[in-house]
Amino acid sequence: MRFFSFLLIPLFLVSIAGCFGGGEINIDTPPDLSDAKRIIVTPFTTEVDEIKNLGRRISSNLAGNLELALKDIEWKYDKSDKVRPVGEKIDELGITLDEVYASPAFAAKVGQALNADIIITGMVSEPRIESRDYNEHLKRQGQNPGRGGTSAYIRTRQRATGEVRIKAIDVSSGNVLYNNEIRLTLKYWFAYPTDSSGQIIFKTSEEMIADLGLHLPKRIAYKFFPTGLNEEPEEKVLLKPDLVLIGSGGRIKFD
Repeated sequence: MRFFSFLLIPLFLVSIAGCFGGGEINIDTPPDLSDAKRIIVTPFTTEVDEIKNLGRRISSNLAGNLELALKDIEWKYDKSDKVRPVGEKIDELGITLDEVYASPAFAAKVGQALNADIIITGMVSEPRIESRDYNEHLKRQGQNPGRGGTSAYIRTRQRATGEVRIKAIDVSSGNVLYNNEIRLTLKYWFAYPTDSSGQIIFKTSEEMIADLGLHLPKRIAYKFFPTGLNEEPEEKVLLKPDLVLIGSGGRIKFD
């Protein structure tokens, strides 16, 4: 028995370290917004300065989506560089977006200053942009391999993944109502003849990041209000060829 007691002690200490460490505790149950009269959405902070515009775009689009779905609630958020009631109040209070995101007490302070019931804040991770070329030669359905001038087809997939850790805080108590990481992956498929590969115009990183700024807020909004909004899937194909290609394993699926 003493051996098992000594064995359990380090396991217990590890569990305590997990509770009091720097890790976030997820709360993924949709917050109850029914009694709120005013909700504010802060600009989202970002892991790196290069994506500050993405943080602002996600937060303003999120607020706009929720505003359309929950019209009985007053929504206050920054709409542009000139119309920024939330950002100006944070500046006036002498605190930073990072502090608002990290501390429920600071978040509640901003909410109280704007007479809000709930404040939503978040942090945007640096997006992952990937590209993969598939070297398998494909043929187009109905293509006659004996005709002169016909080409084999190849394909490329681009992918952009964005993640946001988002929190909702009750202003009166400072309690965290929601704290969850939400992810979205966007896919773009290209298929083209091998002899014209140099003419294909792929999506730029800037274009894919702009798409994340549009579609990721829809997925977040659904998580907040699943009974009133359509679900945005975690993986979404935004572009795919309008043709049927056949490979060694049969028809190619662009998913």
